Amino acid sequence: MRDNAAVVPGDLADAFRQEAPGLLGFFVRRVSPPEDAADLVSETFLAAWRSKQRDAVAPDLRRAWLFGIARKVLSQYRRGRRRRSALSERVRASVGADLATGGVHPSDEFDPELVEHVRELVRCLSPLDREIIELVYWEGFTQEEVATILGKPSATIRSRLSRARAVLRNQLEESGDIS
Repeated sequence: MRDNAAVVPGDLADAFRQEAPGLLGFFVRRVSPPEDAADLVSETFLAAWRSKQRDAVAPDLRRAWLFGIARKVLSQYRRGRRRRSALSERVRASVGADLATGGVHPSDEFDPELVEHVRELVRCLSPLDREIIELVYWEGFTQEEVATILGKPSATIRSRLSRARAVLRNQLEESGDIS
C-alpha cells in the first residue's frame, strides 16, 4: 500500500483515468459554453504535470490537489473571458463612436455595387491570395508585414500579390467596370 508515498509523474495517468470524469463534471457545471469543459480538464492535468509539487502530494490527497488546480484553471478561464469581453465592448464602442461621428468607411466613397462585385472577385481567389489582398488593401499592412504575418518569404508575397492584382484587374476589365 502506498498511502504515504508521493505522487510520481506516472501516477498522473492513473489520476487522469480516475479523476477526469469528476473534473469534467466540475467544469461543465461552472462554465458556459459547457464545451469548454474538456479543454479545462486538459489544462488542469497539464498544470498538474508541470507542477513542482506533484512529487510531494500524497495519493490520498491527489483528488483534492487536482481540484485545487482545477479551481485555479477555472479562475484563469473566467478572468480571460472577462478581459476578452471587456476588449470586445471597447472595440464595439469605438467603432460605434466612429460611425456616429461620421467616420468614413473606405467603401463609402465608391459605388456599393462595384464594391460588392470586387468583394465577390476577391472571394474567388485562392485562400492565400485572398488573404494577401485583404491584409494589404483592407487592413493596410505592407507587403513585408504580410510576409511576417503569413510566415512566407517577401518575394512570395510580392509575386502572389502582383498576380492576384492582375487577375482582379483582368476580371474588372472583362466585366466593363474599369477600362
